[in-house]
Amino acid sequence: MRRRELLAGVGSIGVLAGGTGVVLAGLPSFGTDEPAADSDGDDGSEWPIEVETIDARGSDGGTLTVPNDGVTVVEFFVTGCGMCQAQMPRLAEARSRLVDDYGDDLTVLSVTYQSAESMPDDELRSWWRTHDGNWAVGRDTTSSLTANYGIAGYPVTIVVDETGKKRWEKLGVGSSDDIVGAVEDVFESFEERDDAEAETNESATA
Repeated sequence: MRRRELLAGVGSIGVLAGGTGVVLAGLPSFGTDEPAADSDGDDGSEWPIEVETIDARGSDGGTLTVPNDGVTVVEFFVTGCGMCQAQMPRLAEARSRLVDDYGDDLTVLSVTYQSAESMPDDELRSWWRTHDGNWAVGRDTTSSLTANYGIAGYPVTIVVDETGKKRWEKLGVGSSDDIVGAVEDVFESFEERDDAEAETNESATA
C-alpha cells in the first residue's frame, strides 16, 4: 500500500552571465527543518503544502502535497540556472536507481518559483523535455515550500520524510550517489521504527 498523501514576490534571482550558474547564497532563510504539521504558515498556506504541477513528461497536471506518506525528494530550480541544468541528469539517475525498490513510496518533485506569466507552461514543458525531466514538475509561485524549508539559492535538493522533516539537503550540483544514499537512509529508518514497534507490540501481548 502506498504511504503517501518567502515570499510571494521573490522577484528575481541573480543568474550569472551565460546561464552557467546562479547565486548560491543571499536569499533569506525561512522556516525550520521540522515544521508543525497542524499549523498554518505565515503566508497563509496550510500544512501539508500543496504544489501545483504541470502536465509534462513524467508529470501530471494537478497538485502534489509535501510531505506525503512516503519519502519525497524535492529539487528547487530555475530554468536560467546552468547548475540547475547540470543537476537534472544526476537527479534522473538517482530516481531510476530508487524507483524499482520503493515505487510509489517515493516521490520526486522539481519545483520552480517562476510563474506561468514569466515562464509559460509550454516553455517550461520544452525546457523540461530538453533536459530529460521525467518526474513531477511544478511551481512554488508563492514560495510556501521554499520558505518552509529555508531554501536559499539554486539548485537545492532536499529529502523529506513522511512527517515533513528535512532529512538531507544539498546546495548546488550533487551526486546521484548522495541522493540515493540519503533516500535509502530514510527508508531504513522507517524499517527500524516499524521493527521496534512490532517488537514492542509482541512484548505487550506476550
